[in-house]
Amino acid sequence: MAGSSRSLSRSIFAAVLSFTLIAVLATAIALVTVSYLAEEKRSEDALVAQARACAEVLEGRTAEERATLINDQFPGPERFTLVDPAGAVVCDTEATSHALGNHGSRPEMQQAESQGEGVLVRHSDTLGQDTLYVAERLQDGSFIRVSEERLSLFAFLGSMAAPMGIVMACAVLLVIVLSRFLTARIMKPLQGLDANDPLAGDVYEEMQPILRRIDQQQRQLKRQNEELKQAEGLRREFSANVSHEMKTPLQVISGSAEMIASGLVAPEDVRDFAGRIYLESQRLRALINDVLTLSRLDESSFDAAERAPVNLLEVVRRTCERLEPLARERQVSLAFDGTPVRTAGSEPLIEQAVSNLVENAIRYTGDGGAVRVQVQAETQAEAQAAATVANAATSEAIATDGSKANSGKANSGKAPAGPWAIVRVRDTGIGIPAEDRSKIFERFYRTEKSRSKETGGTGLGLAIVKHAASYHGGDVTVESALGEGSTFTLRLPLAES
Repeated sequence: MAGSSRSLSRSIFAAVLSFTLIAVLATAIALVTVSYLAEEKRSEDALVAQARACAEVLEGRTAEERATLINDQFPGPERFTLVDPAGAVVCDTEATSHALGNHGSRPEMQQAESQGEGVLVRHSDTLGQDTLYVAERLQDGSFIRVSEERLSLFAFLGSMAAPMGIVMACAVLLVIVLSRFLTARIMKPLQGLDANDPLAGDVYEEMQPILRRIDQQQRQLKRQNEELKQAEGLRREFSANVSHEMKTPLQVISGSAEMIASGLVAPEDVRDFAGRIYLESQRLRALINDVLTLSRLDESSFDAAERAPVNLLEVVRRTCERLEPLARERQVSLAFDGTPVRTAGSEPLIEQAVSNLVENAIRYTGDGGAVRVQVQAETQAEAQAAATVANAATSEAIATDGSKANSGKANSGKAPAGPWAIVRVRDTGIGIPAEDRSKIFERFYRTEKSRSKETGGTGLGLAIVKHAASYHGGDVTVESALGEGSTFTLRLPLAES
């Protein structure tokens, strides 16, 4: 289902416009109200001053004189009312006295009676007006009251509706223009974002966390894509190599079987052809087993239940006993020594890794040569010291020869920190050329391709050793000099005693 989308620019524009108009309207009403109240206060003070001035003029006068003075000196527009001590109206500037009732009970009169002066505002709902009354008590008990009519606050606001409407219309137009300008200003950094490089350009500080996250994810995706491309390339290369390696024994098996089936092989030669078929089938079987092992290692599909304490010295003993016939056949001296050390992991996988190292050493050692296998424990301090020496040697070799390969040492992964269980396989064989040391752990790589048939093997042995070491949290390294032999060191985590 497609979700409803909202436009950020329209949302910002609507929000800015709405809040600005509300602010303008509220400010206008507040200003008008404050102005009205200020004017009311000024008018009230002026009316109080006028009432006091009138009271001073009327003091000590007779009722007739007071009426005359009010009419002569205070013509308005305020309304003046003279009230006797009994509350009866003596004179009024806007009505005849007999038409007015008694004013003694009026609130402003009672306030003036008790305080000498009374100020009161009364509202008329029918007229929509307020009337301000100021009453002053004279010394003889009479009262002079001055009143003035004015618009109420709501009526005043109503009277201002037309001019305020014109002002608001102008304000709306101005706010629309400003809102569009502000919206464009706010949206400019967002519209300028580069999806391929989100941290480039002028971006808001508040957006930095999410942009950094997007950038991190993009880099991660690019890295994963590169890894997938590399993995795909390796898969294609691996498939091609497997097909090539399988083709040779299959051709031998197929050709020999076809010749036997066609009767082209003499009876006395059938045994030789059968032996050839058997050897090639064993080679094919070994290749398939190695491929399956690598596939399981690539997928980390070895069962955790296979992890158990492994006595490396015992594993080395069994391996050497099994490979002793091959060593005698090639006239190679095979020996092992060491101390019982333990690691935790898959014993069949570790035994296969050790077997591959020892078998490789035998196959690439000439007549009269020797292969020696050592098992020992290496503490963390010893491992760090060895790594320091190796790094120094590597740096010196790089400075001298300009190539890391000339250092004589290659590593299948990161250098370990220890403590470790060590299996070290030394041989007096042909050695490994400097340019090949960094590649020998690749699948199907052989240092001397012309000798591949002579030495045998599938070309996957060292790749399995590398992956098996990595699977157990260790590594494998090689030190070699051409014509002087090689030393392979397999490091696995040392198990607690």
